Amino acid sequence: MSERTAGTPFRNLPSLAALRVFEAAGRHLSFTNAAAELCVTTSAVSRQIRALEEELGRPLFTREPRGLALTKDGAVYLSHVADALRRLHDATVTLGGRGVRRKLRLSVLASFAGNWLVPRLLSFEHAHPDIDVAMEATTRYADFSRDPVDVAIRFGTGPWDGLVSEPLFPLEFYPVCRAPERARARPPLRTPADLARHTWLEEVHIPTAWPLWLAAAGVAGLEPVRRLTYDHAQLMLDAAMAGQGIALTSDVIAERALHEHRLVRPFAITATAPWTYHLVTRPDGRADPKIAAFREWIVGEVGAWRGRGPY
Repeated sequence: MSERTAGTPFRNLPSLAALRVFEAAGRHLSFTNAAAELCVTTSAVSRQIRALEEELGRPLFTREPRGLALTKDGAVYLSHVADALRRLHDATVTLGGRGVRRKLRLSVLASFAGNWLVPRLLSFEHAHPDIDVAMEATTRYADFSRDPVDVAIRFGTGPWDGLVSEPLFPLEFYPVCRAPERARARPPLRTPADLARHTWLEEVHIPTAWPLWLAAAGVAGLEPVRRLTYDHAQLMLDAAMAGQGIALTSDVIAERALHEHRLVRPFAITATAPWTYHLVTRPDGRADPKIAAFREWIVGEVGAWRGRGPY
């Protein structure tokens, strides 16, 4: 055996403890938050990072006016370390076999989570009692290279670079407003042209939604009394239920409010959106049994939901 092949092939690796500290600090961009997660002191995290930087011979973080930032080398290294730790975790769980609980980490848009996913999630838990779901409801896109996430639900047209995305359903949208008996002082809505006498509510992320629906309704170019813009779909819906105006939405967000008669659809006209909700994973994600189980479940739920028909 040559000297090159003798001995352990991984003798130049940093310690696993140092890599865990670096991953947590890089994910939080905070030594304090990393320390809290790992149940150690902030000074212990600082020492581990300093030792790791000395071992690698280059800085991984810089201190900026707004806080901690990764260097270019640090960002690249973090993506590899986070992926390696995730693979080690998943391999350990798989090796443990039956009886070992698995964790599925979801990143989901808050409006989709609260209005569509959470009310149905109990059936997934019943079907897969060995999988614990850890959900982050957020308005930002998870960074799969850094964040500990297995599956994301994203809204848009897709695809996203370096990821596998699958549209869950075609999305149709339409106006909704407070029920007439709760809005007696409002101008009536007999035809789409009557919308010009009302306030329109819209999401800042999809400013083309109203023009698309107006074109489908045959009143392209119509303008409202005023517009109110929101950066969150649920806030827009809350404003509609408070009688602040007419919101443009879909069954995904509004079905519960429609079912409870807190909102009504003044017109049956719908428009098909160029964007929808997508199931997003890493390229190798579908091979993970817990991700495959979630995909099979949500596709089945979507099929049953679409078969029920709109409100």
